[in-house]
Amino acid sequence: MDKENMLRLMRFWLFGTFIIIFTATTIYVGGALGTGLAIFKEVYFWLAIVITIALCVLWYFIYSWYLDKKM
Repeated sequence: MDKENMLRLMRFWLFGTFIIIFTATTIYVGGALGTGLAIFKEVYFWLAIVITIALCVLWYFIYSWYLDKKM
């Protein structure tokens, strides 16, 4: 598999991971704790989402760097 395909696959998995984390967090906190859609008003909820996005982007660039060194 060439580098472009590997990066494309990593983007797919990181986006999927983000969607799963976002959905699971929203449903768990909104449903289990009884806050419902009021969770979207919480600053810490959005802070956690931004941190998750930053970690996904960081991991993508680390993986890209790793592929450059490897190939």
